[in-house]
Amino acid sequence: MFFSPWTPPTPIEQQLQAATARGDWDGQIGAVAAAELYVAVPRVQADGLVMPAPLAPYRDPASGKRCLPVLTRGALPLWQPDWVFQRTTLDALALEWPHDKWHLAVNPGQPAAAVLPATPLDRAAWLEVYAETPPPAPGRLLSLYTGPLHGPLAQGLACGAPLAVRDGVPWNELGTVYRDYDADRAVLRDTWGVADPAGWWHLTERLLAGAGAGRDAEFALRAREGLAKHAGTAPAEHSGTAPGSGDAQGPATGSRDPQGPATEEWRQAVTQVLVHRAAPEAEVRAMDAAVTRIAEAEERLRGEGALQPGQRVASAAAHDLACAVTVARLGLAARLCGPADAERVVLSAGETARRTYGSWPAFAAGFLLGRALRPGGAGDPRTAVHGLPGQPGGPGHAAPGHSDAGAIEAGTSDDHTALLAHRVLTADPASPWLNIPWS
Repeated sequence: MFFSPWTPPTPIEQQLQAATARGDWDGQIGAVAAAELYVAVPRVQADGLVMPAPLAPYRDPASGKRCLPVLTRGALPLWQPDWVFQRTTLDALALEWPHDKWHLAVNPGQPAAAVLPATPLDRAAWLEVYAETPPPAPGRLLSLYTGPLHGPLAQGLACGAPLAVRDGVPWNELGTVYRDYDADRAVLRDTWGVADPAGWWHLTERLLAGAGAGRDAEFALRAREGLAKHAGTAPAEHSGTAPGSGDAQGPATGSRDPQGPATEEWRQAVTQVLVHRAAPEAEVRAMDAAVTRIAEAEERLRGEGALQPGQRVASAAAHDLACAVTVARLGLAARLCGPADAERVVLSAGETARRTYGSWPAFAAGFLLGRALRPGGAGDPRTAVHGLPGQPGGPGHAAPGHSDAGAIEAGTSDDHTALLAHRVLTADPASPWLNIPWS
């Protein structure tokens, strides 16, 4: 019988397997120190419905040792409704270890398994290694080698990649956790106001509609594409319809077209349409302000090198579609939906993106513009799915998973991280945006 070789899901499992195979204790500890570790907990206990049970060891059949089990992220099991996972780290285990004679079992029963002694001297060594392990760098592109890499589901997940890179989680995972059960429930509750399945469904439907930048902004963008099309300067890359926009007003792409309508011409055309419709003066002023905001946001993005000279964006829906993918992952991790429901949202986001944009660069431009136009400006919580490492909501903070929206002054660090994620996804050879065909 033929058995295919085991594929380590992430570099952590690869390092751990190699260290275990050569009997390298230091290598094992180094791999575990760099990993986020997970402890299985009954959901009723995590939800506070029953009293927490004390940690109980099991006898490892391979070593005969009494062990407490933990899992690395790539070794987490398939989604189960009644079992959830909480994050920990090697230093937290060292400081809270309950019994000197117990061992630490990492990924028991799997190819990347290790059983480590946990005497006081061993735990002191854990703390030394952990202190010397550099923290994860922001803006990392992480992939699960065993996750979707091609096809519609992978493309849908790749639409959420800007937020996955920002949050330091694998972009192509739809499963047991986003960060961990407590953090995922907290961010849905505190950032998105969602605490039950009905709220989750309502939120995903709104995000899939792609109107987060505002009706005025989307109308103004479609009007500009209509002007370009009428003048014969609209790109032929893709003719799409912005979510919820009705008939196509022109190609919804990020196009490199230096001959597009000037801002003043665009403003006048929008005003004429509204006056012709006898729109209230307040609506005319709001639309005029939307044109100004879009033009200024695009100019800032050009100055940052995220948009090319002459490139314009025809829909800002990409930001909401990326958020829809992330909320699907969060809802699954928080047990507010099942795998089929989360997958439906991810596939819908990918399908809507393909109808709306003509390429990954066009989607990327739409994401950045949508983020710039979102309600609330740079501090809007919808851009803070989880905090950055060392910040509120990020790894290493006492309250992981909470929004960092009020913690970052003027959104400077937040803006920098969004641009960093954009540059990673448009340049890293392993990026899904460079490896998954758009259509």
